[in-house]
Amino acid sequence: MEIDIVAGFFQSGKTTLVKKIIEEEAAKIYDNILIINCEYGIVSYDDYKNVENINVIDIFDKDKINSEYLKSIIEEHNPDYIIIEYNGTWDLSVVLEVCYSDGYYLRNVITTLDFKTMDSYFSNMSRFIIDKISNADMVVFTKVDNEDFLILEKKKKVIKRINRGCSIENYDDLYLGKKGILSEEITRSDKEIIKFALLFLMLNSVILVIKNAFPVFYGGIFQKVLGIFLSLLVQILPFLLIGAIVSSIIQIFVPQNRLNNIFSKSGFKSIFLALFGGVFFPVCDCAMIPIATSVAKKGYSIPVIITFLMAAPAVNPIVIASTYYAFPNSPSVVILRSIFGLAIAFTVGVILMFIERRRKLSVIKDDFEKYNFSDFAMDDLMLVDTEKTGKTGKMKYIEAIVLHSKKELFKIGTYIVVGAFISACLQVLIPKYVYIQINSINILSVIVMLIAAFFISVCSTSNSFIARSFVNMMPANSVLGFMVVGPILDITNISVLLGTFKKRFIVFLIFLVLTISFLIFSIMGNWYRFF
Repeated sequence: MEIDIVAGFFQSGKTTLVKKIIEEEAAKIYDNILIINCEYGIVSYDDYKNVENINVIDIFDKDKINSEYLKSIIEEHNPDYIIIEYNGTWDLSVVLEVCYSDGYYLRNVITTLDFKTMDSYFSNMSRFIIDKISNADMVVFTKVDNEDFLILEKKKKVIKRINRGCSIENYDDLYLGKKGILSEEITRSDKEIIKFALLFLMLNSVILVIKNAFPVFYGGIFQKVLGIFLSLLVQILPFLLIGAIVSSIIQIFVPQNRLNNIFSKSGFKSIFLALFGGVFFPVCDCAMIPIATSVAKKGYSIPVIITFLMAAPAVNPIVIASTYYAFPNSPSVVILRSIFGLAIAFTVGVILMFIERRRKLSVIKDDFEKYNFSDFAMDDLMLVDTEKTGKTGKMKYIEAIVLHSKKELFKIGTYIVVGAFISACLQVLIPKYVYIQINSINILSVIVMLIAAFFISVCSTSNSFIARSFVNMMPANSVLGFMVVGPILDITNISVLLGTFKKRFIVFLIFLVLTISFLIFSIMGNWYRFF
């Protein structure tokens, strides 16, 4: 028997949605329906009191949301369908962790959002609203007017940033020639498992087909690509894990406003401080961007923020350690990487500072997202979640760090895998004579590796291992360019920055970074050797 939960804040339309689900669908499917109501509301269930096959139980005490009490209710009424209207101020983990009676399982969490008051909740109660959205299988917008279509699309994007897997519906569109909410034969969580299983089967099927149909290719090129790919992942994984853990510790324990003093003024002193600010925040560039963009939205100095963002990978202790590990016989690589990274960041920062002094930089989107909950709100939510599981003291923070680290790994892991695979393919599939011809033209080799750095979006704590794989094929100056520019300017980071900054500014920034980098590494020439 199925259990559905309808969650949302006060007056967001929970009761109205529950009644619509029952009248449009549940009453036609089930013979004995149990409604568990956890919140007082303007709309009530009084009209169901005399309905024979519908029972309504009120639970206004959160402590009663436990396995023992709910099992007693279920045994008393023996329903074949349960729908819970959950209190908007209670954390969802309380009801999600309940063990229900045998034969009953939780199917969907449906979150209602009042279109008119959503902005206010994001501004004042972001942790609570993230809790409801991040756990939802479906989000239903209520009180949407026809003229609000464009704003609705923007708000849907915000929901997807929090929970990519949920479906989003407009209340007025429910049951208008569409499949019902309850008639889904497969839940979202089941679909995710099936997707993963199908992907795994498809990958193995492709390998088996290649092995049997193309044995020469499998024993030659394919095995070489796979060998290089796996060796890169083995080298990258320890630093990726360390970076994720350190990033988690910093984002959970260091208040975001600690950075504000660095960004408050625009000048040479502030830019100099920004150059070395990354030493105290050893997180990957993926984690640094949300910090920088959220500070930028508050009106702080753009030149200083951009300097900090670009210089951070150059002075990041974990990046320095991973670079030394990738080039153990060439410690000068570590020094040069830091020097060139700082030089590019400083030059860009100074140019932006002079532009700002001549005319105020208008770089933030006029309609940037109001819903700046950032990763810090998500971190607060994780700490609260660990408190509810009974963890206290150190254990509470350890579990929060584990949860955040897992999120970090999933966020950047895909890019690492794709980047390593592209690198392996480039080394095996492109003939050596092509690299020899490129090497003969210094400028061309720099351009090729700068383009590769932009498209092979690899975390700053790991890209030195990708660069190491090109040492025997490309000149040292172009490989250094790849290492330095990649964390500063890659396609993944740019896509995130576009959410806050205007396209015109981003295009100018790309041009500025590429021009400075091209000049530096082209002038460097072939005088330097790794070994």
